[in-house]
Amino acid sequence: MDPDVADESFVGRARESDRLRYCADKVREGDSWLAVIEGEAGIGKSALVRRFAASLDDFTVLRAIGDPSEADLPYGVIGQLARHVDRAVLKQFPLLAESPPAGTNPHVVGGQLLLLLGALQESGNPVAVIVDDVQWADRLSVQMLGFVLRRLWADRVLAILVTRPEAEASGETLERLLRSSERTVKVDLGGLGRDEIAQLAQALIEGRLAPGLADRLHAYTRGHPLYVRTVLAEIPAEVLRDGMLERWPVPRSLQVGIRAQLDRLPQESRDLLEAMAVLDAQVPLSAAGRLAGLPDPARALGPALAAGLALWWPKEPQSPVALVHALQRDTIYDSLTPDRRRLLHAGAAALVGTAAGWAHRVAAAATADAGLSDELDRSGMEEAASGRNAVAATRLLWASSLSADRADRERRLLTACAQSLLTMQPGWAANLRQQVEDCSPGPLRSCVLGTLDMMAGRFATAEAHLTQAWQEALSLPKPGWVAVLAGTFLTNIMLWRGRGAETVEIARRTLAIGDLDPATTDFTRAALATGRLWHEGPRAALRDVAHLPVQGTMVGNHNLDTLATRGVLRLFLGELSAARTDLQIVAQRDQQGAGSKFGPLTISLLSVVHYVAGDWDESESTAERALAVASSQDQLAGEAPARFAAICVKAGRGEWDIAQRHLDDLARIAQSLDSAAEIVYSALAAATVAQARGDHTAMLRSLRPMLDGRAEDGRFRLLYKPFWLWQQSLLVEALTGTGRVDAAAVALRELRSAYDGNGYLGVVIAGLGGRLAEAQGRPHDALAIYEQAVAADADGDTGPLHLAIVEQAYGRLLLATGSTSRREAAAWLHKAHGRFSTLRAVPFARRCEADLSASGLTAFEKDPGRLSALTERELSVAHLIASGRTNQAAAAELYVSQKTVEYHLSRIYAKLGISSRRQLAEALRSA
Repeated sequence: MDPDVADESFVGRARESDRLRYCADKVREGDSWLAVIEGEAGIGKSALVRRFAASLDDFTVLRAIGDPSEADLPYGVIGQLARHVDRAVLKQFPLLAESPPAGTNPHVVGGQLLLLLGALQESGNPVAVIVDDVQWADRLSVQMLGFVLRRLWADRVLAILVTRPEAEASGETLERLLRSSERTVKVDLGGLGRDEIAQLAQALIEGRLAPGLADRLHAYTRGHPLYVRTVLAEIPAEVLRDGMLERWPVPRSLQVGIRAQLDRLPQESRDLLEAMAVLDAQVPLSAAGRLAGLPDPARALGPALAAGLALWWPKEPQSPVALVHALQRDTIYDSLTPDRRRLLHAGAAALVGTAAGWAHRVAAAATADAGLSDELDRSGMEEAASGRNAVAATRLLWASSLSADRADRERRLLTACAQSLLTMQPGWAANLRQQVEDCSPGPLRSCVLGTLDMMAGRFATAEAHLTQAWQEALSLPKPGWVAVLAGTFLTNIMLWRGRGAETVEIARRTLAIGDLDPATTDFTRAALATGRLWHEGPRAALRDVAHLPVQGTMVGNHNLDTLATRGVLRLFLGELSAARTDLQIVAQRDQQGAGSKFGPLTISLLSVVHYVAGDWDESESTAERALAVASSQDQLAGEAPARFAAICVKAGRGEWDIAQRHLDDLARIAQSLDSAAEIVYSALAAATVAQARGDHTAMLRSLRPMLDGRAEDGRFRLLYKPFWLWQQSLLVEALTGTGRVDAAAVALRELRSAYDGNGYLGVVIAGLGGRLAEAQGRPHDALAIYEQAVAADADGDTGPLHLAIVEQAYGRLLLATGSTSRREAAAWLHKAHGRFSTLRAVPFARRCEADLSASGLTAFEKDPGRLSALTERELSVAHLIASGRTNQAAAAELYVSQKTVEYHLSRIYAKLGISSRRQLAEALRSA
């Protein structure tokens, strides 16, 4: 029957339907809402959604359905949603119009979907995004959907996600979505009630029904709608009407009931249903009939429709058909004899496309098949070469199962696991661990076991396995891809532990293997440079990225990982302008789908660059995006730099509660991962918050996790090279502020010797030198240091926060010593206060005001004006629009829709009492 006709017998679900209607009405009013519908198989989830969707005639509806046969295909859901969009609109979004390139990050695809949703709303209609069977959607699609749903700030979008309670792949993501937004509902769908079963029976059976029928059905089926329908379809109507309930030949289970339905059908109808079960998709009636060997499939379809086992879309091209429910499909499929199943799969392979045909060919193979296993092997390795690792893993696992030779079988099994692990999702391969352990010893086996241990957090055994794999592979005449794979994962462990020298050596030898594809070559070069950063520092590591053009715009997409690394090294050296240029190029290319592995990290550290450079509004906006991107990755390691970036401005502006929440999360991540990088981010963030509070004791305490407790003579030495200059400057300040002047002097000498004269750190070091001179009782030396620092021309890399700190110290000391006129001294304090106020660095400004007040002076309060009325999101939009971005460009950069930008822009104009972008730019400049 046609699905629309099937819904005529839809009953009950009034409460659930009301909740969905509530969401739809809220979306019509201007909000975005998420509804998650959860229930066991066959409980009626799809029927409820289909019925409800029919009422959304004022919505633009995009639909998709998860398919277990496509769980390995990246972004399969996107392709289905895009099919409902006019091609003229879709071509504006190339990652949606075609399959995204391998390696494209979920937040990048999600960014384009957000823009598409904004474009669809321009018609005036809200949008509904409906995804059924989310538990079978591919991992990247689930991550992408999570990212999009968190970024619907001001859109009229209703998202409906349908899943099962036992779903593992999507369950955690959906639970996080439900917790992270107030505009969500969860609909737990259970069985029908007694009265609803009575309505359903009356809709399906003509005439008056026997007394007690609904009670018996409810007790027997627990209200499971598909089970109820199956029982009613099996029992003759006269028995249901005559009240002789003891005459029921009631099925013992749903599966038994479905088989009983099949037994009563004509043979040709059973043949057609069996063919449809093997094809397991919506297919043309003619194709199903051809597979079943039927001259007149339409005649065979009639009884199947009447039995409620088939759906038919007669008005659509090619008149497609499908089975009503997966439970019915499974029962029909399980009833096939082995010979019948094999013959149908063999025939199906010739009817479907090449990709789908592989599964049918494998299912048709009754024994080991050397020819087919060789074909699958070649196909799997071709998919691997194109970056479709999950697809490659499935093909290779099939090849293994069909291999007669043990060596081939084990090699293909291990290669399948290796390809699966390259997706960074261990579940698939972890389930095969026992089979992996049963394989003959060798480098590939050790590599797979080591990678499984690494992803499970067992780093000691992981390192042992991977080291063995690495050394054994290198000893072969041609090390090949196994050595590359082992070396790649081994470098991750070395970096995790902060063991830079070993990282450099492993990466160097991996590059020497040769024949690496461009992406692997660039990633390995980036790992080598990062290892040298941990071992020798950022200046030494720059030589490992010397192959890059000086101009970042000339760098190709295949070198984005090393370009990102160069940007990070420049940040650590304090070369802010150069760092910002490199990181912005990587972020922009990544946004266009280039697929840099360092893309998410790039956004976080770009936020840090903005913070140090004094672009605090830009930093906040970028940090917010970094957190959203990190959340879409489902990996704790990506959260640490994003939370560190978010803390910087929050601390600087005295937003202590928010900063503390991020600090707590960072501490949790550092404790969970126990890696060197997370220790650095957590300790440095805590020290930055303590600095903003003016608490030098807390600064020193925060830095202790990074200090070498074995340092001789009581000296304070930092263990880690990344951020070393920044960390060392905080250490000098903390030691000076806590009265440890001798240790501070030693630490300052080390800082000066490591600083090469470039970047903003010159002002920082001068300020620390002046502060130390004051603590040592040398005020006139301190004045000379401060005077030289503030007199120097401030270049583009001099952060206003650090310059203001020096100006404040200079003005305060001038007043204290009486070395100049009171007016000149006050001028430096007022200048510092003005910089702090422009940044909205409240705690720093308050301390500056205290210095002024102590000398009988009053701060010139900078009127924040109407900007103080803007929210963080509004400030992010305002900053981008005032800088000249179009609405669409701003939306793309913020990972929101144009609708969101327009909404916030209208509120910004209203709050500021302006009406143009020019006036907005003026308002921001004058603030």
